[in-house]
Amino acid sequence: MASRVGRRIIGVLSETSSMSVDLEIDQPSTPGQSEDSTRSGRGYIGRILAGPGVSLVLMAVVSLATWTGVQANNVDPFVLQAPLTEDWWQLPLSVFSHSGMPHLTGNATMIALFGSIAVFSSSVIRYHTFFIISGMIAGAAQVLVTGAIGDPGSVLGASGAGMALMMYVLISNDISSLLLNRVSRTAAAGLVVAAAVAITLWSAAIQIANVAHLAGALIGGVAGYFHLLRSH
Repeated sequence: MASRVGRRIIGVLSETSSMSVDLEIDQPSTPGQSEDSTRSGRGYIGRILAGPGVSLVLMAVVSLATWTGVQANNVDPFVLQAPLTEDWWQLPLSVFSHSGMPHLTGNATMIALFGSIAVFSSSVIRYHTFFIISGMIAGAAQVLVTGAIGDPGSVLGASGAGMALMMYVLISNDISSLLLNRVSRTAAAGLVVAAAVAITLWSAAIQIANVAHLAGALIGGVAGYFHLLRSH
């Protein structure tokens, strides 16, 4: 009897010992993992500062130059207008210039939010390339379409790039990707276009560059579907 009890005690102790080993193995915070987590966090913060952070600084500087140009009756370098083949520098500068503080702060908020999310799985170079290209294409689309239906308008601001970043985050996340991968390419394209139109209508107004918003949203939707900003 005593030997049987002893064997049971030894068995319980053995199970407890093995359980403690399992618990130690499952512990998430080892020194190496902690260092990797810290390094990863610092890398993400660095990408935010070098990505959306730089965009915000450039937006502020170029917008200030634009307002100074208004005082000097010369805003041509900072406003994209027809013909697009002349004064090529208007294409990049117009993305960063804004008509006033409300215009600047509104776009800055959108870019700070969605740019920080997008750069989480991207590189700084990919982010800036996407930002400037989507912004320039959106601005050019606004000028070309208004010129095709009437007097060619002018445009400035980063809202096209901001809409592209917003749509990229909306389409590229895991939930949206799971949904879009379960349907055909045609259906996925229809959903992306519908989302782009819906976001454009949500922000539409007479004094708003609606074509630029739609173009930016479509660019972001396509980029999000193919995960073009992901660096791995």
